Amino acid sequence: MLQKLLLFFYFFGMTTLLQAQVVAGIPDDLIECDVNNPGDQTEVFDLTETETQIINGQSNVVVSYHPTSGDALGNNNAFPNPENFTNTANPQLIFARLQSTNGQGWEVVSFQIIVPLIPVVENAPENLEIIEGDGDGEAIFDLTANESTVLGSQDRFLFLFDYYRSQEDADNEENVITTPEAFANESNPQTIYGRMNNLERQCYYEVFTFEISTDGSFGINDAFFDAASLEATIVASELRFQFSENTSEVQAAVHNVAGKTVVVSTLVGNRPTMSVTGLASGIYFLKLQKEGVSKTIRFIKQ
Repeated sequence: MLQKLLLFFYFFGMTTLLQAQVVAGIPDDLIECDVNNPGDQTEVFDLTETETQIINGQSNVVVSYHPTSGDALGNNNAFPNPENFTNTANPQLIFARLQSTNGQGWEVVSFQIIVPLIPVVENAPENLEIIEGDGDGEAIFDLTANESTVLGSQDRFLFLFDYYRSQEDADNEENVITTPEAFANESNPQTIYGRMNNLERQCYYEVFTFEISTDGSFGINDAFFDAASLEATIVASELRFQFSENTSEVQAAVHNVAGKTVVVSTLVGNRPTMSVTGLASGIYFLKLQKEGVSKTIRFIKQ
């Protein structure tokens, strides 16, 4: 009798293990561009494009697609034509049921179908101008200041912005400006190219332009500033300078990414140093100025 009971539990346990062997792969979301009546956020999807990922190399299985997790768990209300499914929400969550055909159980996974939004520049951006009063033509600009204007009535959480120095870079998403909240202008005036993307960065984008400018004349550099440099632009405690001549006239100011002056010093000699020990780790801009001529250098404090 004991042997029969042991055999029963053995086969019962083996059957349970066999029924739990189906494991569904995690599918990617499906994305379709809004080409049919653009702007309605409705497109036709082939849900079966996810089958290969869901099956994940397993045999003797079938996949069905359902509107809710409860339907998928209960194997109810499967979409009759998953190859031609029109979304009813954007994004929309789809539940897939992987079912064994030989008694090895089932599993439910989900994925989204998405119609990327079409970005629209609702209002032209304004030019940005900063009057510093020092006449050197240089300033730190927050390029993101125009985003609310460009968005208009659109939800700011549904779109992304990047900034570039040329139309070509904006179109190709190359050489992005990495610190748009604290951008040191490179000419005066300078044209900035903004790129507005949907969250998926697919199908559509819009490029808009605006000018940044400041008072004074940019790019006036004599031989002294042409040769002026930092020994390293990634520093732990101090900035070390290399000047072409001895001087006691160079004023140095460090600005954070918000444009606030955080350290000032007067540099003497041709190999002066400047302590930045008290600064938090991050990106900073060093502005050197002498007799109305200036130079800005970006550095990183470790």
